[in-house]
Amino acid sequence: MKRHFAIGLIFCLMSVCVAANATAAGIAKSRLVAERDAQAAGLTRAWFAQATLDRDREEVTSATLQDGVVFITTNGGVLQAIDAESGTTLWTVNVGREYLTAPAINSKIVAVLCGTRLVVYDRFSGKFLDETEVYGQPSAAPVATEREIYVPVFSQRLYAYAAKRREAARPEAQKTLEAMMEATKDAKMAEEIKAELEADYAANGSKQYLLAPLGETRPYQCPTLGVATAAPILGTQSYGVDRVIWTTDQGWLMIGELQRDAVNNPLQLLYKLQATPQVAYVNESRLGNRFLAPRDDVSSVPFYVPQDLSAQNMALEAPRRKGGLAIVGTDSGNVFAINDANGKVRWTYLTQSPVSERVSAFKDFAATQEVAYDVYVPVESGDFFALDMKTGLENWRASGVKRLISASATRLYVLDQLDRLAALDRSNGARLKTLTLAPTKFQIFNQETDRVYLVSADGLVQCLRETQQVEPLRHRDETCADVAARLARAVETGSEDAPTPAASNAAETVPSVDADAPADEEVAEEDDPFADDSEATDETAEEDDPFADDSETTDETATDAAEEDDPFADDSEATDEEDPFGGDDEIF
Repeated sequence: MKRHFAIGLIFCLMSVCVAANATAAGIAKSRLVAERDAQAAGLTRAWFAQATLDRDREEVTSATLQDGVVFITTNGGVLQAIDAESGTTLWTVNVGREYLTAPAINSKIVAVLCGTRLVVYDRFSGKFLDETEVYGQPSAAPVATEREIYVPVFSQRLYAYAAKRREAARPEAQKTLEAMMEATKDAKMAEEIKAELEADYAANGSKQYLLAPLGETRPYQCPTLGVATAAPILGTQSYGVDRVIWTTDQGWLMIGELQRDAVNNPLQLLYKLQATPQVAYVNESRLGNRFLAPRDDVSSVPFYVPQDLSAQNMALEAPRRKGGLAIVGTDSGNVFAINDANGKVRWTYLTQSPVSERVSAFKDFAATQEVAYDVYVPVESGDFFALDMKTGLENWRASGVKRLISASATRLYVLDQLDRLAALDRSNGARLKTLTLAPTKFQIFNQETDRVYLVSADGLVQCLRETQQVEPLRHRDETCADVAARLARAVETGSEDAPTPAASNAAETVPSVDADAPADEEVAEEDDPFADDSEATDETAEEDDPFADDSETTDETATDAAEEDDPFADDSEATDEEDPFGGDDEIF
């Protein structure tokens, strides 16, 4: 009897285990988008993969896409690179147990913050290159150009660490080779040693990226006017100049510039934006604050379009066109498009609802006459606006949208307010299909291709594509490698991208962008409404232009003692009553 009871108990335990395994398998399977459901929405699952982590104790902390690679970080200290087209893991490294930020990538390296350490790896192999302690506690993820890594910190500073290439150690290898050949009397053995070293150098020394020590020079720095809580984005890049754009917890949109050949402080602020809302309200809890003034905080992550396609810029001759557009939304529902080269507000649009999600822009493949972009604005009310990049006018609007994920030639893929994947018609915003998803922590914003990438907290990565779109539709014309090649050609050919010495080391002021001024009044020349203000020589026009570069003014202005003592003084002469945001010096 006892024997039968024992056998029965074992059978029951086995049944429970089998049922538990079946349930776990069912749950794992249900986390994937069902192929039948995907096809009903005109999609198919291209691939899926599992990130490297302990699913019982760890989870994904960031998921980003850069130049065809999905980068995953976990709270277990793992950084993983996955091919965005095949789902193949390219490499995996364990950075450390401290908090990891999203990585910064250029054509050669991947940089990630682990606590207060800035750690750099080879982009293609994951090989460790170098690390350094940053000055302060990082407040957001870094961003990398081809020559610098920019790190924002809580002490309201932005640091630029030089990511210089170190020459391959060929001289050292040559000395070693000569010493070995001299010590070897056998000529045949000497030739074999030489061939082996040459092969090793060809395989590693000439191809592997060798990074100069990050800590060998002190990084450049500039104030951020508040704490940058989101990773900066890159603006116009040339061989001698980088422009970096960021937002702060004080509601500012900032544009900074690094002039590599500047005599004094290469990294400086250029422009700042903080507008006045059209409808002001008073918070009763702050009535006693005599400095209380309505303001329109910038709370969304800015989006950058490399070429300024606004009507004002495109009206110029091609050689005179300059800059790109930084597009951002504000708490009062305004959307601003700002030229990062001169600080001009090209156009504005009022949505009448706070804009906290990322504003984005995608190329219009239906346009036949010229290159055109559509700007997409999700707002907190659930409305979704499509604007014309050139004029800022509304094309159409939709409802029930939380954020934009990716775009194809004819569709927009968005996350709706019920956390479902929805497909919208790009021509009119009509909802075409809706796909229910298992819980996903990250819907990767994809500005490169038409693919949809979904990442769960436990590391399941899925890629969806349109059924007929086997090859990815590419939105970006220039990759990191293209930027690197263009800058290299600038050095060889001596083109306009080549560095030019700074005209003066005099301190510059930081002009505030007048966001409330009509876009049509941006220009200073009456005869040519689209004239480039930077080429104006009239003294009166210089005084009327609040965005004029102080380094190009007369010697009398450049040597003003007050300007030298306060490099970030507001050059506006308006009183506090005329400009409620004129008291910026109190921040310092």
